[in-house]
Amino acid sequence: MESVKNDDNAGGVPEISISAPTRSGYKIVSVADFGARAEEGYCNGSAFQNAIDYCKQERSSELVVPSGVYRFYNGNHPKFEEMHDFQFDGGNSEFIFSTAEVFFIIRNCVRTIFKNFTVDWDWESGQLASIGLIREVASDRTYFDLHFPEYAQAPGDMNLRTLNAMNPLTLSAGCELGREFNENHFRSVSRQDPNTFRIALSNPEDFRFLNPGQAYIVRHYIYDANAFELKSNQHLQIERITVYSAPGHAFVASGDQRHWALRHCRIVKRPGTTRCISVTADGCHISNSLGYFRIENCDFSYNGDDCLNIHDNSVQGFKRIDDRTVSLNRVLAWRNPFALGDEIEFRNEDLSPAGIKERIAGVEWNKEHNSCTLTFEKPIPAEVSECAILFNRRYDSGNYIVRNNFFHHNRARGILLHSGNGLVENNHFFMNQGSAIQIECGSESRWSEGFGVSNLRIRNNLIDSCDVNHWNMAVIYMGVYLAKGRTQYAIFDRVWIENNTIINCPQQAVYASSCRRVYIRNNAILNSNVGRLKSHADGDENGVLHREYYQGSLMASHCNEVRIENNRRLSTVATTEDHIYIDYETSTNVNLLHNIGFN
Repeated sequence: MESVKNDDNAGGVPEISISAPTRSGYKIVSVADFGARAEEGYCNGSAFQNAIDYCKQERSSELVVPSGVYRFYNGNHPKFEEMHDFQFDGGNSEFIFSTAEVFFIIRNCVRTIFKNFTVDWDWESGQLASIGLIREVASDRTYFDLHFPEYAQAPGDMNLRTLNAMNPLTLSAGCELGREFNENHFRSVSRQDPNTFRIALSNPEDFRFLNPGQAYIVRHYIYDANAFELKSNQHLQIERITVYSAPGHAFVASGDQRHWALRHCRIVKRPGTTRCISVTADGCHISNSLGYFRIENCDFSYNGDDCLNIHDNSVQGFKRIDDRTVSLNRVLAWRNPFALGDEIEFRNEDLSPAGIKERIAGVEWNKEHNSCTLTFEKPIPAEVSECAILFNRRYDSGNYIVRNNFFHHNRARGILLHSGNGLVENNHFFMNQGSAIQIECGSESRWSEGFGVSNLRIRNNLIDSCDVNHWNMAVIYMGVYLAKGRTQYAIFDRVWIENNTIINCPQQAVYASSCRRVYIRNNAILNSNVGRLKSHADGDENGVLHREYYQGSLMASHCNEVRIENNRRLSTVATTEDHIYIDYETSTNVNLLHNIGFN
């Protein structure tokens, strides 16, 4: 076995400093001066917007809100655009919304602070999700009866968008080997009694897992409207904001967004309610941005998707029109924002560099067919495959610090990382349905995300009872998704996983692949591999195909220069696996040193 250099130089996590507003004079304005009222049935949209526009015109330093509960109707929601050196203080007020449009838009602002308020959806106007219980399942699986215990009479017109398995005791997302399915599987829905619907299934043979007594989070909204859309802001600070619910993501950052922070923010269920969800999608979704952000001392929970998702979007496959022009399918302007002057890097099907970078000279969108035509400044060499993957190098959502946060009880991953130059430390992950930390890159028909991850430190985190559904094989998972499977190309480079405590994971603690210079060391692993092994009969909807390929508590494959040392494993219950497994057919230069408790 070759020696792996014990490299402690992570290249340095960049300094991420965020400038406060600069003020030559201090002028405070109140929304009350423009007619805002904390009254039931009164729409505050115009009053708030008039106050915002006045502050922009008069260069006011601060807009304040007298404490109260303010309602917004008919999509008349606040928009902060091109504000400079400005602060919005919500005065610990609540803002309630009942229209599925963005709650707050913050766009093209410079040196601004938003703080001290709560936002929520009006659940009296329609629940975002409901608890559903399986009461009866036909012996031939042609139908099942779904009961909604929260209602006196369940609405007949509510959308049953997805059913996500939940623990019937804790009423939180995920349960061992739990399954998910959506309305595409339904042949018909009919009411049986005021709170129960009979759902006929299109493919009964796929639903052998259904049994009376199972509980589900039934989402009626998914990606319908976000609480905060943050676009192309610089030096933005969001502090002490609570999101009780929204019919989409809580925070979305994109565009020329850079140097910004979330501090002491919460995404939690409203106390005193029977709600089974907070926001119906991600807690914080960062996409096609310029990075340099901090997320610190936040609490993200009960999300309908990932707590935190950091990525930029790629696209695979093109068709040549001429030597400088290509057409792309399965692209959307918001997801793949190609623009004049953007530098596009062409990657091979295995994510390795093709050695070609060209700038865009023209873009033409066909939104009806989800396609576009790109014209480049120079010809694209004929040897570049039409199956190539395109990275838009205008964007890089990397350079971040994620520290001292609590990520828990959500439907998917704690953190999904597709970008590098990051520090993830001192966070607590608890009962996330998927991996606590998933490091990923890939391209397929549904998703094409990530340009690779380099220079990442994951340290001093507590990971407890995650991967609840046996979602992705490991609570810290590093891998690609590609049409041809795993790649030998090291799209992940210089990653440190150290001094973490991992407790009670049903499968592997750590899986690393398609990587080089990865250091897994000084971690405490307690009761890993405590769930029963999944079989083909359990299905693969929520995770990786060919689970029989995965062995051990720690595993590495398709890798080079990996060092696994000074990790300690302890089991107090029966486990299915208890060793470190290296796939030496796909891996080279792996060192195992001074690990304790592994066979």
